[in-house]
Amino acid sequence: MKRLVQNQFRRRILFSFLAVVICFLALNGYLRYNQKKELFIQKSITALFKDVPGVINEVMVSGLIPPITPSSGVYHSEAANVATVICDEKDNILWHSFSNGSPKHVKNLCAQFPTTLDTPILETKPSGSSFLYYKAYFPADNIAPGRFLVIIQKMDTQIESLKSLKLTLIIAYSIIILIAIFGVLWGYKRSFHPLNKLHRELKSIKDDTQEKLTYSYPAELEPIANTINRLLDQQEQQSEKYKKAMDDLAHSLKTRVATCDALLYQKQPPISEIIEQLHDMDSVIQHQLKRALMGSRGISKHHTQVSPIIEKLTKMFNKIHQAKSIEFIHNYEKDQTLPINYNDLMEVLGNILENSYRFANNYIILSIVERSEGFSVHIENDGEALPENKINSVFQRGVRADEKNPGTGIGLAVCEEIISSYHGQIWFQAQDIGTRLEIFLPHQN
Repeated sequence: MKRLVQNQFRRRILFSFLAVVICFLALNGYLRYNQKKELFIQKSITALFKDVPGVINEVMVSGLIPPITPSSGVYHSEAANVATVICDEKDNILWHSFSNGSPKHVKNLCAQFPTTLDTPILETKPSGSSFLYYKAYFPADNIAPGRFLVIIQKMDTQIESLKSLKLTLIIAYSIIILIAIFGVLWGYKRSFHPLNKLHRELKSIKDDTQEKLTYSYPAELEPIANTINRLLDQQEQQSEKYKKAMDDLAHSLKTRVATCDALLYQKQPPISEIIEQLHDMDSVIQHQLKRALMGSRGISKHHTQVSPIIEKLTKMFNKIHQAKSIEFIHNYEKDQTLPINYNDLMEVLGNILENSYRFANNYIILSIVERSEGFSVHIENDGEALPENKINSVFQRGVRADEKNPGTGIGLAVCEEIISSYHGQIWFQAQDIGTRLEIFLPHQN
C-alpha cells in the first residue's frame, strides 16, 4: 500500500479512480436504497388495500362511526378524485360510487381495468389523464358470487409532480455524469502530464532547441529521465571526441603532406622516402581511428624506443626547414625507451619538434633522464621565449603561441591529452632565452 502512494504519479491515478469508484458506489447505493424504499411502500400499500374491506367491516360493527353518505361531510378533500367499482366475473358492473353515473365515454368500465390483482398500477391514458388502479378479487360466498373490487384514483396532479421529478433527476444525473467525466479527464490529464511533458522535451531535443531534460519528473519517470540525460551527455562526448579525432588526424597529416610536397618538388624525387611518408600517413590514420574508438586513454602500455622515432622525425623536419640548418642534440642512450605506445610517442614528439623547428634559430636539445618515479623528458631550443601569459593556455585547443604563421592550435593540446592518458604531465618551463618544454611519464605497472 505504501508503494501505491509514495510518489505523485501513482497518487494521481489512484485517487482519480478512487474518486470515480466512490461516486459510483454512493450513487448506486442511493438508488438502491430508494428502490427498496419504494418497494417496501408498494408492498405496504398492497397489504393495506387487501385489508380495506375487513377494516371497514370491523369499524362499522363497532357502531361508533355512523354509515357514511355523500351528504354526511365525512369525505376528505381528495375523495372527489377516488371512485370504487364492483364488477362480476363477466365484467358486468354490480355497483359503482360515481354520483353522476358511470362515465359516458367508457363503453365497458370493468373491462378497462388491468387484470393484475393486488398490485397498484399507475396508468396514463391516451387522452393524457392518469389513474392509479387497485383490483382485488373476492371469491363467491353466501352474499354474492365471485366479484372484483376496483379502487380508482385520479392522479393528474400527482403525475405532474412526478414528471417534474423525472426531469429534475434527468438534469441532476446528467450533471453528475458530466462532472464524473470531467473528473476522470482531469485525473487522466494530470496523471499523464509527465509523459506528455517528456514527449515535448524529447521533441525539443530532437529539434535542437533544448540540450537535455530539465522537468522535475515523478519517481517512476525520474530514472528514465536520468538515463536519457546520461545518453545525451555520452552522445555529446562521443561527438566531441570524434571531432577532436578528426582535428588530430588533420594536424598529424599536415606535416607529412608538407614533407611529401617538398620531396616531390626536387629534381629527382626520392620515391622511397615518399613511400615511407605515405606509410607513416597510413599508420597515423589507423592510430587516430583507434584512439577515436577507444577514447583518450592510451591504447597500450608498451615501452617504445626513442631513437628510431627521432631519426624519422628529424629527417622529415630537416627537409622542411633545410634553410635553417638546425642542429639537433640528443642527450640519451641509443637504446633509450619510454613507457608509451609507439604511435602516441610519434604524435607527441612530432607535434613538439614541429614547433621547435619552427621557433629554433640554431639548435634543439632533447634530454631524457630516468628517475625512480618515472622519466623526465626536456626539449628546448634557442628561439624566442614563450610569453608568460601563454605558458598554460597553449595546451588548450585553438590557442596558438605563434599568431604570425598559420596553424590550427591543437598540436600541444593533443600532446597534453596523450600524456595525461598515461597519467603523465607536460608543461613549459619559463626562461629568458629560448623555450623549454618538460614532460614527465611515470613508470607503468
